[in-house]
Amino acid sequence: MTDRRACRFAEDAVRALCWGTGADNHETIARAVVAELGAVLGQSVRSKTLCLLAAYLHDHPVAELDRTVTRFLDSTLRTNRYKTYTCRVAALADTAKLRTAGVAAVVLGGLSVEHSLYASTGARQFSDIDLLIAPGDAERTYAVLRSQGYQPSRDSGTWTRPTGDPIVPLIVVDLATTLPRSGTEDDVPDLLARRTSVKVPPHDPPLPGLAPSDAVNHTLARLGW
Repeated sequence: MTDRRACRFAEDAVRALCWGTGADNHETIARAVVAELGAVLGQSVRSKTLCLLAAYLHDHPVAELDRTVTRFLDSTLRTNRYKTYTCRVAALADTAKLRTAGVAAVVLGGLSVEHSLYASTGARQFSDIDLLIAPGDAERTYAVLRSQGYQPSRDSGTWTRPTGDPIVPLIVVDLATTLPRSGTEDDVPDLLARRTSVKVPPHDPPLPGLAPSDAVNHTLARLGW
C-alpha cells in the first residue's frame, strides 16, 4: 500500500474511532490496525487519540492484532488512567482550597469531560488542569496556588508543581479568565454562578464544572461553530 493510501486508511480509522462504535466503524478500525498499524498509531499520536484507540481495542479486541501491540496499548491505557486519577486528585484539592478562600472556579478541558463522556476509562488524553476563574479573583487564586506548592510562569497564566512521581512528575494548572475562543471577561461571573458539580467515584468532593448548556456552547465555540 502506498504511503498516501496508508495515511488515508489511518485517517479513516481515527475518524471512525471518534465518531462511534457501530459495526461499520468497527470494521474500518479493525481492518486498519491489522493492515496499517504503524500509520494508525502515528495518526492517533498526532491527533491525541492514542488512549482512545487503546480503550477501544481493550473493549473490542481484534484477534489478528499481535499480542505485543495489545500489551503496549493496555499499558498505555493504564498509565493514562493513573495520570487522570492524579490530575483529578490535584484538581479536587485545588478547587476545594479556592472555594474555602472564597474563589469560584470551574474545571475546563479534558478533565471536565473524562468522566461524563469517557466513563473514567483513561480514553481521554490531556496534559494539564484548566481552571476558569473571575478576573477579580486572580490575586487570591495566585495566593492559594502558592500555598499548594505551585510556581507561576512569567505571565502567571500557567502554574506548575513537582510531585516526585516518576509517572506524573509535574502537575500543570492553566488559568483562564475568559473562555477560549468565546465570551469576554464580563461573561465569566455569570458562567461561574451557573456552575454545577459532579461527583466522580471514588472521590467524595465534587468536581466543579460549567453548567451543561454552557459546556455545550463552549465546545461549539472551540470548534468554530
